[in-house]
Amino acid sequence: MLDELTDILCNVIQIPFCKTVIGSIIKESLADVESLNPNTTCANIGACSNLDNQETVSSYEVSSSVGDTCSECTMIAGELITLLENQQVDALLKEAISEICTVLPISDCETTLDGYFDELVALLKNLDGKTLCSLIGLC
Repeated sequence: MLDELTDILCNVIQIPFCKTVIGSIIKESLADVESLNPNTTCANIGACSNLDNQETVSSYEVSSSVGDTCSECTMIAGELITLLENQQVDALLKEAISEICTVLPISDCETTLDGYFDELVALLKNLDGKTLCSLIGLC
């Protein structure tokens, strides 16, 4: 799946050594994500009210369709699309773009990636989770 994501991004960005650079960034980012505390992260990005009075991430009801790739993808995609509406999430992602541009050999990197990012977010906001998962081949 990482290779597919890297291929999709590199088809859009089209820079030298894209698969190597983007692949390593994705792997490093996933390693960082795996070490995060879900409840703290939820509060930090504004998706949860506060740590004392929040519904913890681990307490969400688990669907009976867990294990079904399409259902899991649809649930996750729906949550991601919802998060894209949050201005704090948008700001964090734009910060990540700035960091990525420190290693990418692209002239006007931030301007270029910000433009692609804004287009991608606008596209994703107009989709539902099931449609997104169908487009990437998981449904």
